[in-house]
Amino acid sequence: MKLIDLYLDDIRHRLPPRNREDILNEIRSALMDMIEDRNPDPEQAPEDALIESVLMEFGPPRKVARQYGTQSYLIGPRIYPSYLMVLKIVLIIVAALNVLGLIVSVAGKTGFDAGAFDAILQIIGGLFSSLFSAFGIVTLVFAGIERTASEQWTVELDQEWHPDDLRQAEDKEHVNLAGLAIEITLSLIFIALINFFLNRIGIYYFDDTGWISEPILNDNFRPYIPWITAYVTFDIALNLYLIRKGFWDKLATILKVMINAFKIAVTIAIISGPSIITVTESAWQRLNFDLSITAEQLSRGLNTGLNVLLGLAIFGMVVESIQYLYKGFIKGRHASIEIKS
Repeated sequence: MKLIDLYLDDIRHRLPPRNREDILNEIRSALMDMIEDRNPDPEQAPEDALIESVLMEFGPPRKVARQYGTQSYLIGPRIYPSYLMVLKIVLIIVAALNVLGLIVSVAGKTGFDAGAFDAILQIIGGLFSSLFSAFGIVTLVFAGIERTASEQWTVELDQEWHPDDLRQAEDKEHVNLAGLAIEITLSLIFIALINFFLNRIGIYYFDDTGWISEPILNDNFRPYIPWITAYVTFDIALNLYLIRKGFWDKLATILKVMINAFKIAVTIAIISGPSIITVTESAWQRLNFDLSITAEQLSRGLNTGLNVLLGLAIFGMVVESIQYLYKGFIKGRHASIEIKS
């Protein structure tokens, strides 16, 4: 009865969480009754041909599921579990960064004075603001995915369906939607950060005038912002195309390789250009860390470390591009997108 299980599992992903198991039990019972009534030899297991004919008569999983969930969703039940997972990951990251800021702000202070208390209050206020913004971005991303992908699902409702589709779907190389959603969400946050909040990337400390931030990305970085924004936007567009298309085709493969080539060119320009990180002496002293290095030495070290990371990123993009070309044009395998709950 594996085919029945595959059929019900396909329906399960499309049902709202409430009463999901009751609905599946009802469908299973109806299917088993139909199979039992049509089985010419009740003492023998039904043949696959009989099961396939019953499933064909019962209808495609999408149509069956729609009968039990006709309401309109901002984020539908099929992608809601992935939405919750991505939301938790993003919120944990945002909360961790804010807590790190709190630790840095009070690390150089001796005792718990009024300044430290004000710093904690500002961190808490910033935490709630950041969490609210992250929640909004993740929700907008998944609402867009819901509408982008649901259009394809609606079209497929009227397409011919056969139980063999269940076996073929089981054998395909699946791509997790949650991974695409995380990438889109973090990309949007990154674009907003470098274009509108570049001064927030830096060293933080608290003094008598309040919460102070000293940016570490200098003016040498600003010319790269439009190019970085461009390739991140291309990545987002490609991910949305994959969600809509449903699998990696040759066009998507070519676009991915071209985007990676664009990224590599920009990254090489950053490595070969002037240093983009500068730590000011005043900011380094205000942190009050008992270290024997100067701000200039720290800046050189950070720039060297950044160049090493960017070099590794170039290597990774080259390997990734080769893999995509091999799968898309040599191996010829398609990866369908499975939205897991």
